[in-house]
Amino acid sequence: MTRAPQMNTNLTKICLLSSSLFAITPSLGGDFGGPGAVENRLEESSANFGLEYIALGVISPYGASGNNVNRASGVVQLYGEWNPFSTNGGLIFKVGHRHRYTDTPVADIAFADDVTGGPEGIGYVGSIGSIYTDVGFLVSNLHWRQRFNGGRTSVKLGWQDVTDFVDAYALANPVDGFNNLAFSTGSGAMGIPDEGVLALSAGHMVTDNVYIVGSIADANGKSEDIFDGFNTAFNDGAYFSTLEIGLTVSQDRIYTDNVHITVWDFGKDTRHSNATGEGGKGVNFSASWFATDNIMPFIRGGFSDGDVAMYDKSISMGVGYFGLGKPENTLGLAVNWAETNGVAFGGDEQFTAELYYNMQVGKHLQITPDIQYINKPAASSEDNTLVLGLRARLFL
Repeated sequence: MTRAPQMNTNLTKICLLSSSLFAITPSLGGDFGGPGAVENRLEESSANFGLEYIALGVISPYGASGNNVNRASGVVQLYGEWNPFSTNGGLIFKVGHRHRYTDTPVADIAFADDVTGGPEGIGYVGSIGSIYTDVGFLVSNLHWRQRFNGGRTSVKLGWQDVTDFVDAYALANPVDGFNNLAFSTGSGAMGIPDEGVLALSAGHMVTDNVYIVGSIADANGKSEDIFDGFNTAFNDGAYFSTLEIGLTVSQDRIYTDNVHITVWDFGKDTRHSNATGEGGKGVNFSASWFATDNIMPFIRGGFSDGDVAMYDKSISMGVGYFGLGKPENTLGLAVNWAETNGVAFGGDEQFTAELYYNMQVGKHLQITPDIQYINKPAASSEDNTLVLGLRARLFL
């Protein structure tokens, strides 16, 4: 937090080094969002659009019953920002299609298949490749964003993906960052609604270094049927609400050099409850900073109560190395300790580690080998599990 005098020099370097995080040169976090936010993946102009296709395959020789298991899925996403009058106000959108190449998608390999009668998974209470589902067409974002006070205040209304701005940091996006939810939004200790739910969110720079972000979102909305959100948001009356207070070197570095605390509440009797329908609440924390021009260590975690989060307790530590090998490449390494949700999954301890290397090949392709180690997966007969993954991303 003492490197502000070098901001202009380092910001230029980070923009160069972080090209593996973005399809198009971004504005680094200036709109209170993380690396997956549409605004931060596009260069601002009167109209911006991006298109990407991501495929992920995973394999493990240690399924829940000791057999070889594998899954493969694909995601296509079209996203953009249209500013008809000025860059202070604009329509943000992201639509896509999610599909599987195997009997069930990557997102189900952790434990969903094991508890729903599907093919053998790995018996891991957690989430691997959470966006790699088979829901088909969906809308992740369709909202209006308005900036005030020279960009120091931002308000959004419409269908939003709350993971774009809740508990954000630079390696959270499963498109080009970590695959395991333990190293993404909430560290597994947060209940999270669908993408593309009706929401109102706002962020404000209180000072040059202190910010606050708050939101309220429909807890029952479905990204594959967004117009049903009018019914669930106004008739069901179950909401996901958050309040985050953070410190940052500057607004331009809001998710790279950042310390924040997020409190959240998830309504009762939603389809995201894992057991009793009691909903949940909790607090999460995160600290990430560039210790050098290339190396960003981080520590993140959370505590939850209720039945909507995977974990009651979770803590993750790791590092991102930007520009390893060449400026566009990124290496991520992290470890996590978690206690599974006691109400839903029995309160067992799990240890997880993940290593990935995101490599830029030419101008429009990224290849990412990934390896995950899980000690004592809670719903498996195996004491240890190894998951190998390979991700390819083609973007325009």
